[in-house]
Amino acid sequence: MNRCIRTTALAFSLALVSPFANACGEGQFNMGQGLRYQGYLAPHPATVLVYDDGASDRKALYAGLQKAGHKVTVVGSADAMSQALRAGRYDVVIADFDDAAALQSRAVGTSNKPGVLPVVARNRRNAPEVSSQFKLFLLDGASLGQYLKSINQLLSLRTP
Repeated sequence: MNRCIRTTALAFSLALVSPFANACGEGQFNMGQGLRYQGYLAPHPATVLVYDDGASDRKALYAGLQKAGHKVTVVGSADAMSQALRAGRYDVVIADFDDAAALQSRAVGTSNKPGVLPVVARNRRNAPEVSSQFKLFLLDGASLGQYLKSINQLLSLRTP
């Protein structure tokens, strides 16, 4: 009986302490010893509007953004994007570079002005029009970690 009470007390104390022991504030976490699973956490969850015309398959990437804590809305046409900007409040809009200028002009008429994060083809990354129009951009084929880092940097630039 005494052993049962000690075991129960130990289990209860571990249950109380374990949530605080795992909170480290890092963007990436590993679960368990020897497990290969890794996940990403967004330090500043945002509402993200993605303008994707379907030319590339980035569904797994968008699912990863959601798992990290962002609220992601994907639209496939300019009309749907305009409707989404009028109907909702977005912190970040992600689109191909060629569509980014149009996105900025459409966002001007909305109550909030989301940050625009263009996706640039790798062969155009050093083009003067890219760096003159945008401080931050993503390269086509970027990883989930690069997306999360860029979103976090864009949010940091926008907050005073």
